[in-house]
Amino acid sequence: MRKTAERRRGAGAGERGSALLAVLWLSAALAAIAFTLAITVRAELERASGAVDSARAYYLAQGAIERFVFQLAWADSGGNAPAGWFQPGMSRMRWVFASGVVDLEITGENGKLNVYDTQPATLARLFSLEGVDPDRAQAIAAGIAARRTAQPENLSGGSSFVSQLPSFLESEDLLTVSGMTPDVYYGWWERGPAPEGAPEGAGRLLRRGGIAEDLTMLDGGAVNVNYASPAVLRAVGVPEGPLQSILAQRQGGPIKNVAAFGVGSLTGGALAAGGSQAYTVRATAQLNSRPVRRTVAAVVRYGRDRTEASLGIARWFPSGN
Repeated sequence: MRKTAERRRGAGAGERGSALLAVLWLSAALAAIAFTLAITVRAELERASGAVDSARAYYLAQGAIERFVFQLAWADSGGNAPAGWFQPGMSRMRWVFASGVVDLEITGENGKLNVYDTQPATLARLFSLEGVDPDRAQAIAAGIAARRTAQPENLSGGSSFVSQLPSFLESEDLLTVSGMTPDVYYGWWERGPAPEGAPEGAGRLLRRGGIAEDLTMLDGGAVNVNYASPAVLRAVGVPEGPLQSILAQRQGGPIKNVAAFGVGSLTGGALAAGGSQAYTVRATAQLNSRPVRRTVAAVVRYGRDRTEASLGIARWFPSGN
């Protein structure tokens, strides 16, 4: 009897131990599930919060561009603009709002070379200055000239298709020109020479190419010194001395008179000052509450009659490109 009772007590203790072990394993599993769920919920909340902040920054940047259009219309009307408002020739502005800060980069399209009007030699010189191989630069310039002067074949037989490539409608159409590549169009980076005494490969990264930033289809005529890049100014023939004076003076404010630089007739075109018929505006918004930044760009242009009603946004670049 005594041995039977002892066996029963041993069996009961074993069952209780197994049950306790099962409870412990179940508790550990539930704790792991709760921990994983908490991490997932937290990650989703942070992602949702980041999406909300990103949307806020996006619309802050977009609203800044729309505000620029309003100020541009005011400046063009001839009225006395309040202090801090846009004036023709300005290239940078900063606006502080309750929710964040917006930095605007303003480029007049007449600070670029017009694809349709610029001589091939000037285009080739610009491409070479941007780091493109001279032979390749000549080939690209010749391809652009051939495309813009090509006339569609006589449509016969009722066909609406032509064998020749169409002319340029958007800047991106330049990518179809023979010799043009995304690197040349958008730009690339290469390592510059290393400083004296530094190991090989220690040179600074230098940006090359990026000819899309120096070409336009929206405005032509004289090159605006307030918005032209150094490469464009050199391409049209501005000597180095006046060029450095132009770059230094426009840092302090818009240039209103180009005659002061003593630059006469240029091989690649004429120079002008003031505003532009079209602008590319890049707005970068930074929120105050979170380290979130969004960039939006747009092309703002006038109609041919340059009336207030014809002023508006011609194209949006939501990603800022």
